[in-house]
Amino acid sequence: MDFSLTEEQQAMANLADEILRDRCTLERLKVIEQSEDGFDPELWAALAKAGLLGAAVPESLGGSGGGFIEVCLLLQQQGKHVALLPLLPTLVSAMLLARFGPKEQQQRYLPALCAGETILTAALSELGADERAPTTIASPDGTGWRLNGVKTAVPWAHRARAIVVPGRTVDGVPLVFIVPSDSRGLRFEAQRATNWEPHFRLTLDNVAVPSECLVGSTENGGEVLHWLVDRYTVGLCAIASGACERALRITAEYASNRKQFDKPIAMFQAVGQRMADSYIDNEAVQLTMWQAASRLAEELPSDKEVATAKYWAAEGGSRIGHASLHIHGGISIDVDYPIHRYFLWLKQIEFTLGAATPQLVRLGSLLAGDDESFQPDRSLRN
Repeated sequence: MDFSLTEEQQAMANLADEILRDRCTLERLKVIEQSEDGFDPELWAALAKAGLLGAAVPESLGGSGGGFIEVCLLLQQQGKHVALLPLLPTLVSAMLLARFGPKEQQQRYLPALCAGETILTAALSELGADERAPTTIASPDGTGWRLNGVKTAVPWAHRARAIVVPGRTVDGVPLVFIVPSDSRGLRFEAQRATNWEPHFRLTLDNVAVPSECLVGSTENGGEVLHWLVDRYTVGLCAIASGACERALRITAEYASNRKQFDKPIAMFQAVGQRMADSYIDNEAVQLTMWQAASRLAEELPSDKEVATAKYWAAEGGSRIGHASLHIHGGISIDVDYPIHRYFLWLKQIEFTLGAATPQLVRLGSLLAGDDESFQPDRSLRN
């Protein structure tokens, strides 16, 4: 397939790269990582001013009218610069509201999001549960709903104006809600993430949400949830693709300059083989991500492509991260040197929404044609 970018898409990627390169320096990253909430408001405002936060929001709501390819380009640049930003949950949640959300919710959140004034997040993960089969219970309550459950590893919940919360009825019907973060009954507990991204355990204790907070309808809740999880998963792969590419470049430069026995260590056969394997892994990460992203952008069936992309982001990304540290030797654990951040981001992405083994299990089930009856072994989640 031809994954060539249009001139507009390339210009957008270049603009994002320029902003992140100028404002997400190693020194700035250290300051943000040590700050109270891990957020850089100046960088977020710069992205908004450049019109990048509304990349996939319709022009009528203040965005630029792009699609999922544009979102993946932005996320890829984030991965290259390992920038601590709520881009993934915000952009995918914005796409969800633009595609399925009621007009009232679109008007409430999307113009402010494009202006950099609103952050959204998504609570997809539950302990021991598959993201496509949430255990959070949504019970009818008059004209609205009551939500009860526990979500884990919810990114940027402390900064979000609203949270996308998947759940199900007592009969097992999937539903997706957009829940204001100041709703009564919501509790946040800070968690530590491998890559320093702010994560939270979210408890929903009889949270009341009005009917207009339902994204989609009771008839298409499963479609909405599947749509959301697919795009969030491939968004993770896009961040991984950027991190893999940059980690490989940093490592290649180091191996070319670091001398041992009067010659660059890149000339040693074992180092060259390790770099060659990483190059192949990187190509697989890039190509499978773009294959999945292009099919999702065209609203084509993409289950197999999504599982394949996440497998390579997890497995190939992990190998690239480990090889980068190994080739750098002792300097790789120096926190004043950047390479360790790429390892940590790739490790975080590896285990988010399922690592390599559950992706292979899901892919095998899809290839066998029995995905409807597929019930993954929870012991394989990691």
